[in-house]
Order: sequence, then C-alpha cells, then structure tokens
Amino acid sequence: MLCRMAVPDPAPLVATPPHLLHFRISHYNEKVRWALDHKRWPHTREALTPGFHHVRVRWLTGQNQLPVLILDGAPHVGSARILELIEARRPDPPLFPEDPALRRRALALQATFDDEVAPAVRRLFWSTYLPRPAHATAMATAGASSAVRAAFRVAFPLMRPVFHWNLAANREANDAARAVLNRAIDRVEAEIGPSGYLVGERFGVADLSVAAVMTAILRPPEFPYPLPEPWPEELVDLRAAIAARPGCQWVFEIYRRHRDPSAELPRPEA
Repeated sequence: MLCRMAVPDPAPLVATPPHLLHFRISHYNEKVRWALDHKRWPHTREALTPGFHHVRVRWLTGQNQLPVLILDGAPHVGSARILELIEARRPDPPLFPEDPALRRRALALQATFDDEVAPAVRRLFWSTYLPRPAHATAMATAGASSAVRAAFRVAFPLMRPVFHWNLAANREANDAARAVLNRAIDRVEAEIGPSGYLVGERFGVADLSVAAVMTAILRPPEFPYPLPEPWPEELVDLRAAIAARPGCQWVFEIYRRHRDPSAELPRPEA
C-alpha cells in the first residue's frame, strides 16, 4: 500500500493594506487620509517631500500630483476619484448620500472646492513661505530625515522660481485668491443646513471635502500634521482675519466632532 504524505493546507491569502503616498501638509491629501481614517481602514503612509517627489510619482503614475493610493498593487490618483474608490471598497460608515439628488449636490460642492477653492488657498499658504527659506524648509521637510532637510535647504533657492511659477505667486494672483477664499467662506455659511451639515442629516463627503480644503489656512488642532513653529507672520495674520467667521468656525467644529483617529499601520523598520 502506498502511503500519502500529508500536504499542509495552503496559507490563506492576506490582502496588502492600502498604501498612501502623501504630503503631510496638503489639503488634497488630507481628504484621503480622513476618508481612510473615517472608514477605519488600516493602511500605510509614506510622506514625500514637495519638489523631491516628482521622479518617484511620475514613474509610478505618469503625473506629478499627490495623493496616490496604491491598492492591490495599482496606483490611483485624484482625491475625488480615490474617495469614490474608498467608498466602493469600504462602504461603512457611508460618506456618499444614497439619495441621487443629495449625492449630486455633495459631489458638486466637492468639485467646486477642489477645482476653485483649493488652488487659491494653496497659493495663499505657499506665498507666506516662499520668501522664508528656513520656514519653508521646516514646513516642507517636517518628519523627513536630516539628510533630506539639508538637501531641501540647499536646493530651495533653485526650486523657488519653479514654485513661484507653479503657484503664480504674485500680488495680483494673491489678491484674487483672497477673494476666492472669502467667497468660499460665504458659500459654506450659505450651505450649512439645520442639521449642521452641508448636505443631508449626517456627516459626509461634502463636509469632509470642504473642511479639508479649508485647512490650508485654518489648520484646526485636530489636523494630524501640525505646522512647525513659528508660522510665517502673514499666515498667522490671514488665519486671524477669517477664523471668527461662522463658516470657519464650522470647519473647526467639523474637525472637532468628526476628525477620526488615525488608522495608519506602523511601517516595518528598514
């Protein structure tokens, strides 16, 4: 009689957790972090340094923008598209309204703040740092190695014209950005419903997206990556000029009530 050797059962497949390439300081990236945290979806994060990220991200995705969410080995770009992907893969708790009309309204608010408001507040934020190499280095390389910080400080004079060009950072553009910011706050104040939310009766994608975009200037205490101290005086003054407005107080309240604890997994040590 032949004896068969016992064959162990195959090891169960373990899904690789999502991996997020992000800028610590960015409001677009904050949208995706917040959605992952809200869904309690364990994931890993890798913070890249602005200006130093281009080769890695372009090789991976064919474009230069973050966030990039790597899911099942495939990279996904665009914060709005990534939020839809997260919702589809991790539907509870829901961020997108079930009612089609409410969903359209929520996505329209997200698109307005992504496409019109976010570039304006990004311009205002960076324009307070560009004249200050030490401040810019501390902000852009927070959490990075000492070698990266030193390299950024050396490279910053060469990168600054590129940042200026990319941001269109000049007095006229900054004045226009301030006008966009003020209109955005007006829009928030007009859209807040009796429930305290922008769309429907519960926290959702519109609240998350609008509040995250406004963090570029407001920097709520619950934002997971505080700016290094001291802040540029112009950023302090800009925040102080708008922080008391009801629309900005709404952002602080949404963060206080709904900015979930991090679901980030510890990364294995090299």
